[in-house]
Amino acid sequence: MLSNVARAPRAARLRAAGAGSAEDPVLYGRPLAGRSARGSRSGGPAVKIVLYLHLHQPWRLARFRYLDLGSGRTYFDLERNLGIFRGIADRCYRPAMDRLLRALEEDPEFRLSLSVTGTFVEQARLAAPDVLDRLRALRRTGRVAFLAETYYHSLAFLVPPPELDEEVALHRELLRSEFGAEPKVIRMTELAYSDDLARFAEADGFHGMLAEGWEGVLQGQSPTYRYCAAPAPTVLLLLRHYPLSDDVGFRFSSTSWSEYPLTADKYARWLAATPGDLVGLFMDFETFGEHHSAKSGILEFLSALPGEVRRHPHLGWATVEDAVQGPPRAPLSVPYTMSWADQNRDLGAWLGNDLQRSAFEAAKKVGVLVRQADDPGALTDWRKMLTSDHFYYMYVSGHGADQGVHQYFSSYESPFDAYANYMNALSDLRRRALEKLGVPILK
Repeated sequence: MLSNVARAPRAARLRAAGAGSAEDPVLYGRPLAGRSARGSRSGGPAVKIVLYLHLHQPWRLARFRYLDLGSGRTYFDLERNLGIFRGIADRCYRPAMDRLLRALEEDPEFRLSLSVTGTFVEQARLAAPDVLDRLRALRRTGRVAFLAETYYHSLAFLVPPPELDEEVALHRELLRSEFGAEPKVIRMTELAYSDDLARFAEADGFHGMLAEGWEGVLQGQSPTYRYCAAPAPTVLLLLRHYPLSDDVGFRFSSTSWSEYPLTADKYARWLAATPGDLVGLFMDFETFGEHHSAKSGILEFLSALPGEVRRHPHLGWATVEDAVQGPPRAPLSVPYTMSWADQNRDLGAWLGNDLQRSAFEAAKKVGVLVRQADDPGALTDWRKMLTSDHFYYMYVSGHGADQGVHQYFSSYESPFDAYANYMNALSDLRRRALEKLGVPILK
């Protein structure tokens, strides 16, 4: 059954508390102290910080029992979803967006990038439309880039065509109509990336794509340079510097961390000592006020960081669209799908156990029926059920940091409750599709 505690609402990309590879503290940990500042040959900043923040809220399922099949009950708990959104808007979205807008107004060099899912926008319209006004104000500065992705923050990239094409097209239209944005860079759900997804991005006309700067694929190269996709060389890859990103996203309020407390001046010194051309700081927007509460000092950290970065002349800021302008260091091949979730950086957070795989395979089959039924309402409900969060809640593998993160972001009492609730709702959707197709259903 569902827990009465409304926890932080979505799948996180938080990691274990370790700070990366011990073999190379410069590339994958906090940089070695004492490096001298440097500038470019033209005198401008030589190292650009690419700050990217992700905004997403899923449509969480209502309690749906087996006895509710055929009852006509809604699958999604509207009031609970909007209540959670309003709470996070108070704690995170409004104060963090206001601080970012102030930073953009005060510092003409400051830039950032955002991705906003369709389900986030849908809930914001109903729960906190002023949050969308704030996003539009950020966009109007001309120094905030918006990225494309799947509209429903879904696993559409694992579903047969045309789902991925349609969701990305829906999301591009949403960005155009809501924010006047024409994205040139795409990120896939949960920062999923592979050679096949790079081919998709190239075919869809994108100039760049985000990916995790993971040692397993870099093979000794640094994540602080732009690369190109080996099978799609027109797609430039911007990589996440996960130790520096997780220092803020995960470790910031950990009093047991050896570097606690993390101040903006200390963090700026780490950034200044990081070699390379680009430092990708990719994290959830909810880092600022939700994952870390205001009392941790995270909002003051956010406000102070641009000023501290200005103290280092060789540091600057870039949007993702700025960052893909320039030659790649080398081609990068990723034959399997990696992500930014958990310690293995694969799809195990969503498809790592039998419950998750069973639910996802069932969802794919229901999707075929829903498309055949040609019912727009049923298709929308199915797409909401394809959101990655539902499968994330079914995680049952192991213990430790990964297990704790999954439990924190789930409102279910157990992964088995999440599975049962999901399968009941999915079975009802299947029933609706079959009825629309005129297929007799056993009572």
